[in-house]
Amino acid sequence: MNKKKWIIISAVVVFLGGGGYFGYSYLNATPSNGDEMTMEQPSFPTANVERGEVKKTIFAGGTVAAKAREEVKPEVSGKVERLLVSEGQTVSKGDLLYTVDTTDALLDLQKQELVITRAQKDLAELKEKKDRIISKKSGKVKEILVKEGAEVTPDTVVAKLVDTDHLKINGKFTAFEAERFRVGQKVKVFLRASLTYVDGTISKIDLTGSKVQGVGGGMHDVEVLVRKQGALYAGDMGEVQFTNDKGVLFASQYPTPLELPDDLEVVADTHGKIDSVMFKEDDMIKEGQVLFKMDVSSAELELREKELSVKESLLAMEQKKREIEKKQVEAPISGVITKLNVKEGETPSGGEPVAVIMDTSSVYFMAAVDEIDIPAIKLGQAVEVYVTAFGNRPFVGKVVEVPKEGTKEDKAVRFEVKVELAESSEMKHGMTGDCDIFIEQKENVLRLPLNAVEVMEEGKGTVMVKNPENGEPMPKEVEIGVEGTDYLEIVSGLAEGDEVLLMGGM
Repeated sequence: MNKKKWIIISAVVVFLGGGGYFGYSYLNATPSNGDEMTMEQPSFPTANVERGEVKKTIFAGGTVAAKAREEVKPEVSGKVERLLVSEGQTVSKGDLLYTVDTTDALLDLQKQELVITRAQKDLAELKEKKDRIISKKSGKVKEILVKEGAEVTPDTVVAKLVDTDHLKINGKFTAFEAERFRVGQKVKVFLRASLTYVDGTISKIDLTGSKVQGVGGGMHDVEVLVRKQGALYAGDMGEVQFTNDKGVLFASQYPTPLELPDDLEVVADTHGKIDSVMFKEDDMIKEGQVLFKMDVSSAELELREKELSVKESLLAMEQKKREIEKKQVEAPISGVITKLNVKEGETPSGGEPVAVIMDTSSVYFMAAVDEIDIPAIKLGQAVEVYVTAFGNRPFVGKVVEVPKEGTKEDKAVRFEVKVELAESSEMKHGMTGDCDIFIEQKENVLRLPLNAVEVMEEGKGTVMVKNPENGEPMPKEVEIGVEGTDYLEIVSGLAEGDEVLLMGGM
């Protein structure tokens, strides 16, 4: 209880004691010499109705609390690798306080990334799966290289075809000449037997070259495909010729024979299992023709399982990343480090905080209000706080937070009301005190001291005034308003300046 309230209570006790004394003396007075005693009217202290302020308050004890206080506890176990702060140091929110050894965590993360890479590769292959294998070339089937039930990949050669529409000829050129050609270029082939020319297309250029016995320097093959026509056969001799834009003729060094083209390889271009073969050897195959049908019965289920596996792996990797982030411990608030319980190389104990950070830029007074009084507490109400360390000095504040839940203490329930103080630089976290919360306040109203009015019921009271006929005390009913800590509001029944008796005073 603050010093102001002790003064008021002491005054009331004195008044009551004095009133009892005068009453006893008046009623028990007797003449000392047997003659009739002349009774003298007793005198009582009086109070005048005046205008002023009436305040109704709720009294509550409490403690001073810093604006914010955070205990930094380790979220993951491990040895402190680097300690970047010290006690008494001021930090900002997000500043790095310390780091925990991440060697094992980083290794686990790398392993998880490899798992994800493999899973994503498998998923991509599944998505590339086709329900059939189609030939991208034309020719006669020379060999079927896979059977039903065989597993294939995109690069698997599933069949070989013979190009029955073309012959090839390898023209021999010097390195300088070979560099003048390009694949797809149109050239002429001179046939010696018929002394005629046929059109050809360059299909391959050997830029590496090789030594040819009896010929000076190296020779480079320029392969040309010639469409079969008329009496054109393998073994016929010919020369590859080309005239450039400047009229320069490039001709193969010597005649070479026409040959059957190389076998054409057909690749699967998909993943999966062969379900059925749609052709046979010696068949003529056209470009775009379906060669195989694939087994797709389990593909959809496999795809879903693989997608789920990739998601699980990604979640696991995110978890690893979060674990690593937790090993980089940052300041949750801005403030001063008031306590530090760890050193570099030590493993923090799970039971106590590694550090305590307190924002001492301002403090609050946390008033423990009884559950009976809490309905009257509202945001913005004025408060006077008395901190024990500063005696009877009042600190002005206001209610800024009213809790939704209370805390049971013994048999009572109390609610911790937050009071913001206008000036708190001298206060320290944990100091104790009490406060008056002004729940109702009126200015410039008629008022009387508390001990001048006997409250009968809500809104009604009685005062003692002098009987105008004989000067003796007589009761008078008044209407009262706010019942304050020191005064009561007089709504009606008395006027400003009226005098009332303090029957309980002296």
